[in-house]
Parts: sequence; structure tokens; C-alpha cells
Amino acid sequence: MEWSDVFDDSRNEKTEYEVLEGLRPFEKLTSLKIAYYMGTKFPSWVGDSSFDCLTGLALRGCRRCTCLPTLGHLPSLQKLFVECIDGLKSLGCEFLRPSNSLQDVAFPSLEILEFKYMESWEEWSTSGGDKDGLFPCLREMSIINCPKLDVTAMELIPSLQVLHVEGCSLAVLRSMVGVSSSIVRLTMNNIKGLTQLHGKVLEHLKAVEDLKISKCDELVNLWESEAAAYAILVNLKRLELTGCENLVSLGEKEADLVINIESFIEVIIEDCPRLESYKCPNSIEKLTIMDCASLTSLTYPTMDDLPSTLKSLDIRRCDNVEVNWLLMPSLEYLSIWSMRNLRLFPEGCLAHLTRLEICGCDKIESIPNNLEPCLCLRQLTIFNCKNLKSFPHEQLQSLTSLKSMWISNCPSLDESFPCGVWPPNLSDLEIGGLKKPISEWGLQNFPTSLVDLTLYGFYESGVVSFANFTFLLPSSLTFLRITKFKELESLSDGLQHLTSLQHLHISFCPKLRDLPETLLPSLSRLWVRNCYSEN
Repeated sequence: MEWSDVFDDSRNEKTEYEVLEGLRPFEKLTSLKIAYYMGTKFPSWVGDSSFDCLTGLALRGCRRCTCLPTLGHLPSLQKLFVECIDGLKSLGCEFLRPSNSLQDVAFPSLEILEFKYMESWEEWSTSGGDKDGLFPCLREMSIINCPKLDVTAMELIPSLQVLHVEGCSLAVLRSMVGVSSSIVRLTMNNIKGLTQLHGKVLEHLKAVEDLKISKCDELVNLWESEAAAYAILVNLKRLELTGCENLVSLGEKEADLVINIESFIEVIIEDCPRLESYKCPNSIEKLTIMDCASLTSLTYPTMDDLPSTLKSLDIRRCDNVEVNWLLMPSLEYLSIWSMRNLRLFPEGCLAHLTRLEICGCDKIESIPNNLEPCLCLRQLTIFNCKNLKSFPHEQLQSLTSLKSMWISNCPSLDESFPCGVWPPNLSDLEIGGLKKPISEWGLQNFPTSLVDLTLYGFYESGVVSFANFTFLLPSSLTFLRITKFKELESLSDGLQHLTSLQHLHISFCPKLRDLPETLLPSLSRLWVRNCYSEN
């Protein structure tokens, strides 16, 4: 049941109430939504216990309503969503059950409860409203953008496992984390007044496995002491910090000790521009750090002379950080993007790498001549490194595990590359925008395993037609992309030998005028985009 979201003089509160009162639905209804209703109260049938099959209820945008109906005695209700009830200021025991109800448990089946954008809501109390319990099955609860909510008196909800608090006060956060000792996933976003996770919050988080904190701009130190915090967070598996503009460090009192929580395996830190240092716990397997401009120190402690367990490292747009690659011999995935001050290629961590990405690192000029430590490598990406001059392409044949390679937009790369030497089992190649124009590449001897090829023109490729460059297109291809060839005029010839080709994508070729008159029989998709001249 949904009205217009425009509340103007053409609508009548009394009329809408009478209409909704008369629209009492069939009692075996399983799902109900009431949106943008203008009345100040809901009709009498909403929440009636006779709706014993109702499992989902959403009340949204009913801005004039000053109270919620009594819903706690709906026996089958599993999901309840309340949003933009702007007239509501207080929610108490009347929400749980009627005063004359014989039902002992309020919301006996409710599993998910969400309140969003309640601008006037100030107080929520469930105290004194229980006989034999409240919310016995509640697993997930969200309180989002309720800026005036400040008084919360809640009974315990032992079943609660997932809690999301956003756009609320610190008082709400403190109250809500205290309702359950079973919370395993906690998300806090834009919490007013949160400068540090003090003991009154931390002491309730012993079961937390996934902790996400975002847009808490008053947060300076995540906690007073890392050692003390991790002594409580013994089950923590994943920590994510995003968009905390004033966060300087995780621990106000950082001790020179190794943090070791066996369960703690993943950390994500993103868009924290004042963060200065991070000491990675020994147990971490996956670390992602992005857009932390002040970060200068990133350390990986060892314990009992054993190396870090780190397997995945993704660093992006952290120009000033210094990293000791030698302490990461277990890395399997390494991604470095837009590290403008990084001068040296990361050596000492290549032995177990299966995936390596280096993109937008303009000060890297060379890649070490010895690729033997990279024998496990399956995917290699080198993109947009403007000053990269040397690349040991002669050794590519030794990379027998390499399946996917992307090397493009490296305009300073040695003119001897490519020279027809490729990984023997390569199946996917993206290449172009190199110092040597594609028109001068010559025979490339691509392996027969190559089935997916992307060619980038980028600069002056010198290719007007592929009629004289059929050697660049092996007959094994099933997928071909041709993009950003500024001089390319015709594809009417040069593709006939591609008898296995299934997908042909052509894009950003402004002079292209001709395509093959007869498409290849094997072709299942032809995709042409942005191939037009503006003149």
C-alpha cells in the first residue's frame, strides 16, 4: 500500500486514515508494506494478532505518524523495517504488546529489525516490557541515521549477532553493544562523539569476528592500547577502517610487541589521510591499505624468527610509505597502485607469488633481470608505469605457470619488447601503448594456448589496416579486443584466419570505416563502441 511521497494540501489526513482502515487485508497475508501514508496514526488492524501468517512488515515514509502500532504479538513476524516515521519521538512498551495481552514473549519470531532515518526519535525503552523475554530469535538489528536518539533503555537480547549503528550518538552505540554478548559482526558508521573505542564499548565485543568502522571523523586513536584491545577481541577475524579523516594510529599507547591473535586474518584501511603508521599483527593473511597519504611506516613483525603469514597485500595511493618486502616471503598476491614515490621493484617476496600487479608507479624504471623466483606466477599486470624502461622479457619462457599477462601504457619500455618470447602456457594477453609501435612488432610467435587477446593502440600504433598484420592475431583466438587505434580505418581484411573467434570487441577507433562484409561463422558476438569521428 503506497501513496505519493509528496505531502501537500491536496491530501487529507482523515480521508487517508479512513481509506486505510477500510482496506484491511486478508488475514493470511504474508508480507505488508505501507509507504507515505499521511495519517498521524496507523489503522487498528495493523499489528492485529489475527495476522498470524505475516512474516515481513515495512513501514516507510509515513512522516506524520506519531506512534508505531503494537507489533510484538504478531506470532510469525520475522522481518520488520521502519523508516522515515518523522513524527515519532518515543518508543516504549506499547510497541511490544498490548497491556492486556496474555502473550508472554514479545516478537517471538523476529529475526531482522531495522530503523532508518528517524529524524525526531529521541527515546527507546524496552525496560519493564518483558514477561518471559523479548526478541528471542533476533539475529540482526540496524539503527541508521537517528540523530536525536539519545536515551535507550534496553533489555538483553542474547540472540543478537549482527549490529549496525550509523548516524547516531555514542550513547546509542554504548547501549546497543551492551544488549548481547554474542555479537559477531559490528558495523559503526558516523558515530557522533566517538574519539576512541574505550573499555565500556570494548568489554562487550569479546565475540566479535568482523568489526567495521567508517566515517567516524572524531576518531583519533582506535583504542588506548593495542595490546589491551586485542586481549579482549580474541575472536576478531576481520577489521575494516574507512573514511576516518582524523585517525592517527590504532593504539594511543603503541607497545613494541608482537600482536598475535590466531583468528585475526584480514585488515582493510582505506581513506584515512592522517594515519601515520601501522604495525601488522603477525597472524594477518590479507592486508589492504588505500588512500592513506600520511602513512610512512608499515611493519610486519616476526615471532620466534618465523616470517609473517601475510599472503595478500594491496597498497594504493600511499605515496610516502616504506615497506620491507623481505619480511613477506609468503606473499601470494601483491598489488601496488599509484605509489608515485616507489622507486624500486619489490624483490624478496616473489617466491610464492601467483598474482602481481604494479600500476601507476611512475618512478619505477626497471624490473630485476632475474625472474626465476616468480615460477609460481599465474597473473602479471604492469600498467601505466610511464618511466619503466627495462623488462626481462627474454625470461618469460621460464614462467610456465603464467596464464594471464597485461602490459600496457608503458611508453618508455625498451624497444626490444615485445620480441616474440612469451610464457609457454599464456592464455590471456592485454598489451599496447609501448615505446615500440605495434606496426613494428613483427612476428610474435604467440603460444597456441593464447585464446584471449586485447590490443591497445594508445599512441601512434601505425596500424591503418590489419591486412598486413595477420601475424599479430593467432588463429587460436576465441576473444579479440581492438581498442584505441587512432589511425585504424579498416578491418575488412586480416581476420579471416580466425576460425575459432567467438567474440570481437572494437572500441575507440575514430577512423574505422570498414568491417568484414561476411562475419566469421564462429562469431557469436560483435561489439562496436565509440568508433566515430568528431570532425
